[in-house]
Amino acid sequence: MFERSHSILLHLTRWSAWLGMLFLLGAMLVTTADVVLRKINGRGIFGTVDIVQMMIMGAAYLSIPYGFLTRSHVSVSVIVDMFDRRATALTNLLAAILGLAFMGAIAWLGLGQAIMQAEYGDISLTLGIPITYYWALLLFGSGLSALVCLHMSLEALMIVITGRTRFTPTTMKRED
Repeated sequence: MFERSHSILLHLTRWSAWLGMLFLLGAMLVTTADVVLRKINGRGIFGTVDIVQMMIMGAAYLSIPYGFLTRSHVSVSVIVDMFDRRATALTNLLAAILGLAFMGAIAWLGLGQAIMQAEYGDISLTLGIPITYYWALLLFGSGLSALVCLHMSLEALMIVITGRTRFTPTTMKRED
């Protein structure tokens, strides 16, 4: 069960992170082009701030779920490396629950704000991009991050209870 859901989440978060990196590349290209055009003819790209803000929002929130799933976040490995499997799983469980609470809160509170701004018809100042596009990136990334943290907490809880990882076979055959 965990292998299949882990595989699905890995593919989904990997594609999300790649899309986030494309957003980051786009933000860099637009910013660079704007600076060059300002030097050449004194005019930049109309709406640069609106475009770059949305791309940076996308880059950040679309990449976070992959960071959670691959455990690329900062940890104090000097201390955790001394723990046995269950104690390590317990610290992973705590981290996953905190991540779930934090990213879940961002998604939940962001949803309320996105709904409110959609009702008001808020748009960006220069280009008139609906603000809900900005919120959609945040909601997708934080929601997927919360789902990843839930998956990781269930895996860690299983290790705390059973002492086995999802890859540990239940019966071992010995070859003599």
